[in-house]
Amino acid sequence: MHAGRDHWRDGVRAAIGAAPTFFSVFLSFGIAAQVSGAPLWAALALTLVVFASPAQFAMLDAANALQMIVAGVVVNLRFFMMSLSLSHLFGRRSRRELLVSAHFVAATSYLLTFFAARKRPGLATHAYYRGVVAVAFPASVVGTLLGFAVGATLPPLVGFGATLFLPIYFALLLANDLRGRYEVGAALAGFIATPMAEYVLPGWGMFVAALGVGALVTAVER
Repeated sequence: MHAGRDHWRDGVRAAIGAAPTFFSVFLSFGIAAQVSGAPLWAALALTLVVFASPAQFAMLDAANALQMIVAGVVVNLRFFMMSLSLSHLFGRRSRRELLVSAHFVAATSYLLTFFAARKRPGLATHAYYRGVVAVAFPASVVGTLLGFAVGATLPPLVGFGATLFLPIYFALLLANDLRGRYEVGAALAGFIATPMAEYVLPGWGMFVAALGVGALVTAVER
């Protein structure tokens, strides 16, 4: 029990470093929602219910409710594989716990938990993940609210700059986990391939690039 609380605190500490990323990305979403004319309740509801900025941006551009639902589902399909991976790391958990946990799966919460489990075999992974979410989710909500509040007063360059926190943070996160030459090569390949894949397949770029680079590294290692 004490180990679970300690590992929960470890997750909180790890997520504090990621909080500016969540805040900045959802600040950008709040700005976009305000500029698009969406009401505050709708912007906040998207963050609370969807909690995935790429899908939320896509849903803002939708012309009707059906397009919003389709855009949200299609863009968020990539989280299905992340949720499956985490469910194995969590061990024996009730269906309710897994369903609730799946709602908060995002690229950062997944990567932080995955890397921590990789480095610490005895980690109480679910407790650590809950600690990450305890920081990340409130930061996203606050970012959305503040972005909506100040969206009309900020110059476009500020909103664009806020979106740069995400790729920079991912690069630093990956660099901290790199150990061998293949991992360094994979990181460089991913850094190059992800923007191109994202341009061709918006919302799926990171997932497709990761699969492609991972398959290539696996083939080379064999």
